[in-house]
Amino acid sequence: MAAEVGSAPSMQQLQSVQKAMALPAVGAAVGQVGAFYTRVKGAHSLLEWALSTAEASVTLAATTAAPYVAAPLAAGDAKVAAALDELERRVPLVTEQPKVIVETTKQAVLSRITPQLNKVYGARDVAQQRVKSLKELTWAKANVLLSTAYGQKAMHGVDSGASYAMQLLNHYLPPARDEANGVGNEIVPLENDPALHTVQTVGRLSAVAARRVWANLSARVQQLKTNGIELDVRRYITALLAALHLAKVTSEQQQQETVSAAPQITHTPPPAGPIAAHHSAPANANHSTPTTTRSTAATTTRPTAPTTPTTTEKVKATPEAKPDSKRQ
Repeated sequence: MAAEVGSAPSMQQLQSVQKAMALPAVGAAVGQVGAFYTRVKGAHSLLEWALSTAEASVTLAATTAAPYVAAPLAAGDAKVAAALDELERRVPLVTEQPKVIVETTKQAVLSRITPQLNKVYGARDVAQQRVKSLKELTWAKANVLLSTAYGQKAMHGVDSGASYAMQLLNHYLPPARDEANGVGNEIVPLENDPALHTVQTVGRLSAVAARRVWANLSARVQQLKTNGIELDVRRYITALLAALHLAKVTSEQQQQETVSAAPQITHTPPPAGPIAAHHSAPANANHSTPTTTRSTAATTTRPTAPTTPTTTEKVKATPEAKPDSKRQ
């Protein structure tokens, strides 16, 4: 279609189009687009008829409008041609083949990025070397510390503890029948590398414990399934939470009942009456004066304050206890 529009008899040939088509990259792109358009156009007769009609319409419109837009089109064509000339002068690479352009662009990008990548890779290598050196230094220091008397005692304690823990595992979590020996039993001797010996001992114990727990749990679940009991984890957790809540509520109720049933202890003041005055009179007999005698007499004649009734008095005051007291 573009070729037919450009080859119209009344259509003036544009210099900008010629210069653009002279560029290898533009020519290759136009060729690819033209080939695709031709393939689509020839795929079906209906498509060919529709596209041919569109091409004829565009050609007719361009031929009709050419006399009216000739002057502005010529000015724009001159400016675009000058811009293309300037582009070729500043970037000579655009005049090369597409493969050369791609390869040259790739090399330019790599030349810019490669120094930065080298710096990053160098920093990473330095960091890894430092980490490795720190690891080796730490390992050496650990071996030195474990080679001392206290270190030897600590390692013997770890070994004995691991042996005792292994005995407990064998007793409470015996190995399954089909248990595979997935954990290596070879441990570096204590004299060769104390730190590695300790790490391997603890690691072997942890691996055996995890494997035994998982194997016994799987065996229990399989046994429940064999007996026809389906293990639902959600229902089990829900029932467990409900049981814990019920236990909490029951404990709170028991505490409230215990507090309400406890007897209330009341402290009654000592009785103040003639007996207290009688006991205090001999102590002040020799030093008594008329005023003191009068005050003592007044004290003895004062009415006593009512005291809080005791439990025995409350019981006697009940209607059930009154007939018994009358009989007596």
